[in-house]
Amino acid sequence: MIEAIKMAPCPFCEGPPCVIAHDFMTGEVMAMDRPQTEHFDEAYSAHVWCHSCGAQGPLIDTCSLCTFEHIHDLKVADVMRIAVEHWNGRDSKARNCYDAGEGEGLNVWPRAAI
Repeated sequence: MIEAIKMAPCPFCEGPPCVIAHDFMTGEVMAMDRPQTEHFDEAYSAHVWCHSCGAQGPLIDTCSLCTFEHIHDLKVADVMRIAVEHWNGRDSKARNCYDAGEGEGLNVWPRAAI
C-alpha cells in the first residue's frame, strides 16, 4: 500500500496539483502501479503540475535518480512520490538571489542596458 502524501497547492494561483508519469523515451503516460522490467530497460519521468495555471514542478526521472542518486529498481509510483516530495519541498531558498538582484535592477523586464 502506498502512503498518502498531501500535495501543496500551486505557489502561483493556489490551484490544485496533479501528478503524471511518462515513459522517458516515448512520452506515453504510465500507470502508477507499473513495476520496472526485469532487465531494467525502461525509464520513467514524473512531475507535478497545476491544473489551473499549468505551472510545473521539477521533472524527476529514473535515469538521473540512478546515475546521480544511486537509486535503482523504482516503480512508477516511486518516481511520482519523489516528484510530489519535490513539489511540496519548494520554498524561498533562492530569495536572497532575488533580493540581491533587486538593487541592480535585474528583476525587471526589459532590463536596462548594462
